[in-house]
Amino acid sequence: MSAPESESDAAGLMESLFPGARLIVAANRAPYRLVSGVHGESHWERPAGGLTAALDPLMQRFGGVWVAAQSGDGQELDVPPEDPTYQVEVLGVPAETYRAYYNGYSNGGLWPLCHNLVERAHFRPSDWHSYRQVNHMFATQIARVARTEDVVFLHDYQLALVPGYLRSLGHTGPIAHFWHIPWPPTVVLRLLPERRLLLQGLLEADWLGFQTEDSVDSFASAARKELGARILRDADGVRLLYEGRLTQVAAVPISIDTERIEEIARDPLTEGRIHKLRSRLGLHDSALMLGVDRLDYTKGIPARLDGFARLLARYPSLHGRVRFVQIGVPTRTEIQDYRRLASAVRRRVAEINRRFRTPGWLPVRLVERNLRLDQLVALYRLADVAVVSSLYDGLNLVAKEYVAARVDGGGALCLSETAGAYHELRDAFPLSPLSPERIAEGLARAIFATEEERERRMERLRAAVAANTIHTWLGRVLRGLRSAAPQLSGENATPV
Repeated sequence: MSAPESESDAAGLMESLFPGARLIVAANRAPYRLVSGVHGESHWERPAGGLTAALDPLMQRFGGVWVAAQSGDGQELDVPPEDPTYQVEVLGVPAETYRAYYNGYSNGGLWPLCHNLVERAHFRPSDWHSYRQVNHMFATQIARVARTEDVVFLHDYQLALVPGYLRSLGHTGPIAHFWHIPWPPTVVLRLLPERRLLLQGLLEADWLGFQTEDSVDSFASAARKELGARILRDADGVRLLYEGRLTQVAAVPISIDTERIEEIARDPLTEGRIHKLRSRLGLHDSALMLGVDRLDYTKGIPARLDGFARLLARYPSLHGRVRFVQIGVPTRTEIQDYRRLASAVRRRVAEINRRFRTPGWLPVRLVERNLRLDQLVALYRLADVAVVSSLYDGLNLVAKEYVAARVDGGGALCLSETAGAYHELRDAFPLSPLSPERIAEGLARAIFATEEERERRMERLRAAVAANTIHTWLGRVLRGLRSAAPQLSGENATPV
């Protein structure tokens, strides 16, 4: 098996496949932000997350523009601050328009619908109007800065209309769009009043990426049933032919900066953090189970906590010998469903602790704040069991981060069978996320597994994560976009 691609490999691919091109990236969130402090001073918030880890080095090398949006005033930044090589242009959107686009249509409508939580989805004409308006703002800015040879790389459900708007503004260069969350089955998509317009907008891209084959199949089926698009198959996979344009559609699961996480995990400073955490959490003779999530209703946190309570009820021998730490990062707190979830999680934690606590032992600890990556890696190294019990996830990078951090070969991953990452990480202990009883069974399998079984599973999990890094992902995107160059004839494709 060939070695996975590195950052330099991705840069070489960019140079060879798209000579002279810059990257024009568009995503709702910017990779750098200039933030004002409480006393009026300004400081930089640095890049974070897998997407920035992959794209920031390429943009530093080839130049370009990253377009994002925020409520209020816009920003134009030359980054990175110590040696600027590209621009970040943050579109300033009026507060009410941004709220309707982001909290309304994107996260109050598309997000729950795409996660099959249809009873939470709401589609209001005013939200749709704002969504269209902000997407057009993105397209206008991209069209202003992008040359024909530049690579335009769009991201996620907030920007579904941008490819179509870009074409209407006369842009003829290559467009890739990566959809990070699940694509729903057609029967669910039909609850979306504007589904045809979203499909038409996305099909103006040359290349569309999804996390799983299930999402590819669902999107292709929707394009055929709703628009009459033809599904073609050739050596490069699935292409959709609609109104004379071919769009390549592929499952390319995103990943993490494995090298960076392993470097942090091996850093002597991490050993010091582990020692302090062990003492602070009182883990002298106790095992640690760990959950790391945004406080989002797709993550299955209440059922996970109920499953842990069932585990304690079933195995009294674990009392005083295992603790559960749930990192719950507040998110989208302007939306009522998210505030209700946070309250429900706090109540469950309090109930479990009232029921099972003993002097010197608190079964569950909830930490409601974001942690730096170095702090997370120390927790991953310390955790005997990581628990990812998402109801439905596009992928879930926490599962991959935990595996990458276990440079010691230890630990156990419990992973929901409905998380996109499960397709790659089949050696995890599987969880059925809606059933607390089944969750308790999965947790028990992990905590009582022999050391030999844990090490065998972790070895295979680490091999899977090492084979597909964030740079491997980016290489596959670049190759896919190159093969999906505009005006492909489709003569070698076979209709289905």
